[in-house]
Amino acid sequence: MNDRWNYCITGYIIGHPKHGAFVALNPDDAKKYVGGIDLTGTPRGMHVTSLDAGTTAAPIFDQAKTQAQVIGSGLFSFAEGVTPSVRTAISDSALLAQLVANKKMNAEQDPLEWFKEYADVLVHLGWTLQDQGWTDYSTSGTGAEVHEKILEVATIALGAAPTALLVITASVNALKGMKPDSSWLTLFNRESQKAKIARFQIGLVSTDPAGEVFVQLLACLIRAEDNITQVLFFKFRNAHASFQANSSKVSINASSLVDLAPTIQSKTRAYQQDYLSKILDL
Repeated sequence: MNDRWNYCITGYIIGHPKHGAFVALNPDDAKKYVGGIDLTGTPRGMHVTSLDAGTTAAPIFDQAKTQAQVIGSGLFSFAEGVTPSVRTAISDSALLAQLVANKKMNAEQDPLEWFKEYADVLVHLGWTLQDQGWTDYSTSGTGAEVHEKILEVATIALGAAPTALLVITASVNALKGMKPDSSWLTLFNRESQKAKIARFQIGLVSTDPAGEVFVQLLACLIRAEDNITQVLFFKFRNAHASFQANSSKVSINASSLVDLAPTIQSKTRAYQQDYLSKILDL
């Protein structure tokens, strides 16, 4: 289990490698867990804005649209049909996971432990992660730049879901097409690049015909011999860098997560303008 996320929830039962046992989780426990998180000292961005208790920095999501948002080092896409309340709850959950992992782990020194901390928070918030383990894609495929490799790996992970792949492709291409000084790229590069390490997440939130909410989550890790700049355009093969990825299919108890959302947002509100991009219609 050294290089893997190994987390699974069945209903409210969690299997967690750190604890070595299954632990019952109920909504009160989740609220207590979030309430006990101390973000004091968590790294902040360049533009810190304190918001009062009745204000949110996040723009409004639209259920009728396919949209994308950068959340720290994550690029998340939301398919048409996902309700605004679920989109907001997932956005804030991913932000909380980012903040906790940033505080607990040095991503440059141990990026795999950073990912584990990130996943650990999501598990406590009710995300069911069924990961496939880390795979090295450094020598497979033809992609020369990181954005090309992301799409190659996504194609493998989502081969049976062409519509999902189209949404992720549109999101990655939108981010890639932005100006270098855009707020989206500035945020993504700031959070994903740590000297010779780049680590980031690509997520797609969608619903099935029964209305259940799922997240296709792709975690990517690049290790290079020299410092990485402009990660999406980084030619990892020329730099003799490795490219690893871990794909997960995540099921979400949407109603429980939405109920928990105000508690999560009480922790993330002050960080939203530093870690959340504007919402882009795709």
